[in-house]
Parts: sequence; structure tokens; C-alpha cells
Amino acid sequence: MLLSSPLPTKPVTSRAWLNLVLLASLSCALLLADDFLQQLFTSSNRAELELGYGVTLWLFSAALWLCNLRALTVAIVLLFVLMQLLQLGNISFFGEPLSAVDIQSLLNDSAEVRQTALHSAAQHWPVLFCVTVPYGLLLALHLLVPTRVALPQSRWALVLIAVVLLSKPYRATYRNLDSFVASPSRSALHNSLNAFSAWAVRLAFRGEASLPPSPFAPYKLSAIPSSARHVWLVVADSLRSDRLGLFGYSRDTTPQLTAYLRDHPDAFSRRGVAAGVATDVSLPYLLNPIREPGQDNLLRSGQINLFRFAREAGFRTHWLSSQESKLLAHLGSRYLDVSITREDHPLRFLQRQDRALLDILGQQRWADRNFVVLNLRTAHLPYAQNYHHEPTPAPWPDQGPDGQSNAYDNSIRYLDTMLAEILADFDRLEGERYLIITGDHGQRLGEGGYWGHNDLVPEVSDVPVIVVARDAPSGALTDLSRQRWISHYEAGSWLAARLGTKIDNPNLRPNEYFVHGKLLFTDNFIQRVCESPSGLQHQPPQQLSVLLINPGTGCPGNPALNPYSSEVELSHN
Repeated sequence: MLLSSPLPTKPVTSRAWLNLVLLASLSCALLLADDFLQQLFTSSNRAELELGYGVTLWLFSAALWLCNLRALTVAIVLLFVLMQLLQLGNISFFGEPLSAVDIQSLLNDSAEVRQTALHSAAQHWPVLFCVTVPYGLLLALHLLVPTRVALPQSRWALVLIAVVLLSKPYRATYRNLDSFVASPSRSALHNSLNAFSAWAVRLAFRGEASLPPSPFAPYKLSAIPSSARHVWLVVADSLRSDRLGLFGYSRDTTPQLTAYLRDHPDAFSRRGVAAGVATDVSLPYLLNPIREPGQDNLLRSGQINLFRFAREAGFRTHWLSSQESKLLAHLGSRYLDVSITREDHPLRFLQRQDRALLDILGQQRWADRNFVVLNLRTAHLPYAQNYHHEPTPAPWPDQGPDGQSNAYDNSIRYLDTMLAEILADFDRLEGERYLIITGDHGQRLGEGGYWGHNDLVPEVSDVPVIVVARDAPSGALTDLSRQRWISHYEAGSWLAARLGTKIDNPNLRPNEYFVHGKLLFTDNFIQRVCESPSGLQHQPPQQLSVLLINPGTGCPGNPALNPYSSEVELSHN
């Protein structure tokens, strides 16, 4: 038996423990090295050191030496080699970390993947170098050192190895795939452990849900003149329109924002329709302005992406977020010049919450043209935690039966002060400039006893849209200001035009919006929302596979689409 096998009873010297510390440190460095080697060859690898992950990896490395089972260690290292070849290959080829869904797609199209890999090997050969060099050295250490160097030994180290390797597969048994989203700034091995664990538990050996082909005609992109110098997008988490004072809420939750809109005729607000009910769905569809569901190829390719449009037009691109870096998945991180998230300054964000983001914003050195996306957490659960550090007392008590509802209103009041400072920074800039403030999704706040989001209900798709233009030509706001409601797609398309790209979508039908359920790249639920003279009408959610087969006329008065009329390919003019 493995655990009961007798080990030599040699006395363990302090020198042996020092050897263990040195070898564990070297092993840990080798396990982290592939990212930093790849960064010598491509900017697509954006991995950064994470203290907590680094400590875990060091303990895991120490456990591999302590267990003194070379066959087990070699098997684990070779498994990591296989995962990292696929992971770094995906980063090199597509510019994004590998996800569980990508692994399943790779296996389903293995012949095509193999052919593509062979044809592109000359371009992506550094992947082989970045993986084989550190992992080859690690294997050599484990095969040669134990017979030459005194080390402490304990089979109890197997417990730690099992915990590290099995904790994520166990987590996948009760969490959805969206809990294992890859982060561009996370270690590639960390992303691999997440992705392969989620794939093994959730997707392996199961038939992939086959979606019907999309019936929608291809988009066309065309370059248009743009003299904008600064384009900003501010996205606040869980921001719901009808709890904002500027939309008539009984509490004055937005005094500064209301005053700003009153004093600036080149700014206005509208109620809006979110693209999705979860952050990691709505943000991709906002930053990749795609209106119709089921066009995953456009979302994966990043061809319709605001950061890409900005980069191509000569803008410097910035992502500044008080949330985790994993939200960057499918946002176009390969086109970013500056990316700063909560993980870069964990202590500062813990102490100051979103005010830390304003500090970071004030430290930026702007280029001649800039596209900036600010991602705030202010109104996210738990609400009170977001403003508890503020010296000014919250206006409404966040204890008692109405405590959670009051805490949400307090967080909006706190957000109002954040937005006032952001607008002040924006107004100090020079030249033609544009700014949009919106929420990634709304929030249930006790209606019917329900809280939170992720559900296809009106309260969750309800978001505000505030639009500001400064030193802009006449008519710059006309397209949006004449709308009663502004969808994320319309906001994203308008921003694309400010960045120098016109999106021509032949599938547009009047007064029709789509809200996506909580998952990407699957047979998701979709809710069609129709605009009418009496307000928004939310149709019953429909599975994507059903909608693609029969898109129908949708909203009253709309023409029917002809299913499978064309392949979905992006056209460029």
C-alpha cells in the first residue's frame, strides 16, 4: 500500500530541510516560467504574478519533493506539459486563454485543429520552447536530484497533492462553467487547472449541444472619419434605472448626476436594455456590439470589438476595473495597451473600494487619443461593504427588515459621488470627447421575495444609459437622443462610430432587443424585448436552439427573417 510503505528512517538534518526549500522554490519558479518566456515572443500572454497562487504552487512543489514518488511526479509534470502546450498554443494563436468550451471544441474538431497547427507551426513554434524548457528542467531535477541530495520524506504530502489537484474538479461538481472563466492576467497553469477541471466534470464524454446554423446575415464594417480624442465607457455593476433619482425614484440617490445633466445640454439620460443578465455575458456583448444571439463565431473572433476598432484608429486602449481580471474573457484583451484590475492592487481596493479606481484613473498619462473602459463594483452585493469605509454616514439605515434595500440605495448614492469625480476628470480633458455610463445588468431587489440577478426578468435587464458629448460637432448625439430606450447594442454601435468604425447590420428590426441568459457559448435562454408606445414588452424566454430554427417576426409589425439565408461571415468594406 502506498501510504503504509516503510521509508528509510534516516535522521532529517537542517541541511535536508534547506535543500527542500531551495528545490521547492526552484520548482515553483519553473512552473511559472512558461508565461514569462512566452511574453518574450508575444504580447497576447498577459499573465501576472499572484501572491496567493504563488504560495499554493510553492506548497504543491514542496509536496512533490516530500512524497518521494518519482513515477507520480513524472506523471503529474507530463500532464501539466500537455495542458500547457494546448493553453499557450491557444494564447499564441487566438490571443485568449483556453476555456472548458474551447477544449470540447478542440476535441470535436481535432482533425481541423491538427491541420491548422501543422500549417501555422512556423509562426507559433515558441510555444514548444516555452513549455519544454522549464518543464524539461523540472523533470530532470526530479529524476536526478533525489539520489544525490538529502531530503526529508513524508507520504502525508500526498494529501496536499490530492487537495490541490482535486479541489477544482470537486468545485466543478456544484458550480457552473461561468465560475471557471479564464482570466488573461492569471497564470496559464492556473487557467489550465480551471479549464481542464471544468471540462472533465462538465463536458467530457458528453455529447455537445449542437446548435442550428444562424439565420442572420453577415455584418459589414466600414471605416468612417472620426475626430474624437477621448471616448470613455463607464460600466457600473448591478445598476438599475428605477432606483436612480434622476429617473424619478422617490429617494434622491443621484443628486450630483442629476445636477450635471441639468447643467449640461450636451448630456442626456435614457433607460436602457442590457445585453445579458450576468456580467460575464453582458460585458462581452457590450464590448463586442453583436445584436442577435447565436453568433458565437463573431464573439470568439473579436472581429467586432471596440478595443480593436480603437486600436486600429490610433487610440490608446485602457481597461481599469475594480473587479477581477477574469471579466476580461472575450472582451478583446489582446487589443489592450493598459489593463489594471483589482488583483493588481488588492490591499488598496480592500481599503478604498471604488475610490481606489479613481486614484488609478488620476494617475493615467493620456495619449493624444484614448479609449477608456472603467468597470465599477459599487452597487454589487454585498452592498454595504462597498461604502462602509466612507467617512460620511450612509443616508439610509442598512439594518433591519429593509436593510438590504436601503443598502442598495446607499451604494447608488456612493456611486453618484464616484461618477461626479469621473465626469470632472472627463471634463478636464481637451478636444472632442464622448462618454457613456451604463450598468452591466440590473438587479432584483426583493420583488416577489427574490434578490440578485441571473434571471430573465425586467428588473434584471433594466439599466440606465447616460450619454455625454463635449466639444463635439452638432448632431453627434442625435442617433441616441431620439431613442426612448437605448440597448447595449445601440450604445456599443454608437461608440464604434466614435472610434471610426460603422457597423452595418442588415438584421436590424425596429423596436426589438435581445437579452441573453447567464451562460455564453451554449444553448442559452434568450428573451426578446419589444418596444411599444406603452412601454417595453418582455416576451417569454426561449431556448437559443428554438429561436435559431424559427426567429419569426419577433415584435409586432416586424418582418420575418428567412432562416439560413446566409452564412455568418464578417464582411469588410
